Amino acid sequence: MSSTTTLIEDFQGFFNRFQNVWNGCNANEMNALISPDIVVRWVGPGTNISDWGYEETCNGWVEAYKQYEGHNPKWHFKELHITPASENEVIATFWVTFEMDGKFIDVV
Repeated sequence: MSSTTTLIEDFQGFFNRFQNVWNGCNANEMNALISPDIVVRWVGPGTNISDWGYEETCNGWVEAYKQYEGHNPKWHFKELHITPASENEVIATFWVTFEMDGKFIDVV
C-alpha cells in the first residue's frame, strides 16, 4: 500500500469523526480536533469568501453552537474532492448544507 493511500485512508477516518463531532454541537470537542496550522477557505452564496486560521475557526465554533442551541442543528456533508497536498497534509473540498428545527436553511 502506498503512503498516499495510507494518508487518504487515515484522513477519511478522521474526516468521518470530524463530521460526527461537528454535528455533536460541542465546541470544546470540535476545537480539540482542530490543528493549530489549519487553513480554512469558507465560500458562501454570491461568492463571499473568507479565510480563517486557528483562532477564527475555534471562535466560530463557539459562536455557531451558541447561536443554534435549542434548534436541533444538523449539518449534511457532500465530499467533492480529497487529495494529498504533501506527505502529511490533505486538502478536502466539500459542501455543507444545514438543517435547523427540521428545515433546510439556505444560508448558514
